[in-house]
Amino acid sequence: MEKYSMKSLATNNSSKGFSLIEVVVALFILSISVITIYNLIISTASSSFELEQRYLAKQVADNRVALINTSEKPSKPIKRSGEIVMGGVNWYWVEEIKAGLDKNYYEYEILVRLVDKDNYIYSTQGFLNNE
Repeated sequence: MEKYSMKSLATNNSSKGFSLIEVVVALFILSISVITIYNLIISTASSSFELEQRYLAKQVADNRVALINTSEKPSKPIKRSGEIVMGGVNWYWVEEIKAGLDKNYYEYEILVRLVDKDNYIYSTQGFLNNE
């Protein structure tokens, strides 16, 4: 009778729990989902940073447009550049003011980039009344 009970215990133990294959498959699925979530978080953080940089560059360009329409209004075509700090970041801007198709207007283009980078993040173009 003791042999019978030990045999039944052995059979019951083998039917409980997960097999090695099931554990490996579960860990594989878990690792794939963790990697996917991690990549999503990194991508979102990177996109958020780029969006903030683009927004600040747009603000720099908008400030330059406001200045060329008011206190720094050009009297002739000119190309000028400078640096400004916005959002705790140093920005480099270049503006070119050219004669427009009509003598009453100037055409302007403003390019903005980070001081330590070569590629421009934001550019804008428009027309300026020549009065």
